[in-house]
Amino acid sequence: MTLRARNILLIALAGLLVVTGLLLAVGPFSVTSLQARLETNARDALARREMDWAHVRMRGQEAILSGAAPNDTAREIALEVVAGSTWSGGNIAGGVSRVIDETTDARIDRGFAFRADVAFSGRVLIRGDASDAAARDAIARFATANFPNGADSDLTLIPGGAPAAEWEEAAKRLLGQLARLERGAIVLSGQQGGLYGEAENPQIARSVANTLQTMPAPFRAASIVIPAGAPPIVNVPDIDACAAIVRAAQGTDELRFEPGGAGASPLTEIALRRLGRTFAACPASARLSVRVSIADGGAELARERAEQVRSLLAGGAVGESRIIVALADDQMQALTFSISSIEG
Repeated sequence: MTLRARNILLIALAGLLVVTGLLLAVGPFSVTSLQARLETNARDALARREMDWAHVRMRGQEAILSGAAPNDTAREIALEVVAGSTWSGGNIAGGVSRVIDETTDARIDRGFAFRADVAFSGRVLIRGDASDAAARDAIARFATANFPNGADSDLTLIPGGAPAAEWEEAAKRLLGQLARLERGAIVLSGQQGGLYGEAENPQIARSVANTLQTMPAPFRAASIVIPAGAPPIVNVPDIDACAAIVRAAQGTDELRFEPGGAGASPLTEIALRRLGRTFAACPASARLSVRVSIADGGAELARERAEQVRSLLAGGAVGESRIIVALADDQMQALTFSISSIEG
């Protein structure tokens, strides 16, 4: 090869390297463009699954997921969605090579929450959150001492800040009043509590409702207590109180439909009618939103189920304009509920 030919070849190779470098720096295959594309794909994938709580940013091909996850299952799904949002992932495929989990626990953000349910057996089932073993054990001992047939406690330890002593006192106040009822349930989420239950007579019902009027500050408790043979005693002053009461009235049974059919199961039908009556006691500004899963049976069956749900809820004397029923393909439960303000 002549010297002239060699020089021409070297110049051509140098030019190719320059063009390649420019493409990698600013072209469609650049690191910057790849990062932007991966971030857009990841955000779009999360949006399609309606995971509004999750936020993602890219560092090269590494995705960093943040936000307050409502539960462990939602966190795991979000991590999987981001990891598979572009191609099959990995450096060579040009996808997400790694997902870094920087999410927090929404239960810590919203405050500790638990619920307790008691049936005619007189035995109580307690589930929810506790920040340390001392708080968990204190609640369990109190319940065992106050319920005639004892307690089953399944409180999950969630490190990240112990609840104030007033939280434990509020939980015991609610549990103590639940122990006086024939059956019912309580919830305590953040600073809002709720009790729904049936009393042996009007005297006990009034006493329970009055006791819950004075909760340890800053906690509050709504209540609906139904005495035998008498109208219910209702204290549901606002939207937060309504949400707590609806959660308490839902009960422990998982809401479900007949396999392959539009009709609710017998226990679910009873629960939905009870929820309708409960929601009817909420302020007129409250709106009940229901999401029906379309995962089982497709959209047409889900629409039939949604109409069945609306009919059962409205049977509790709730105006249908206050009930919003929507379909969802991203939830594991057959039915989920939320409370909001019509004005909002």
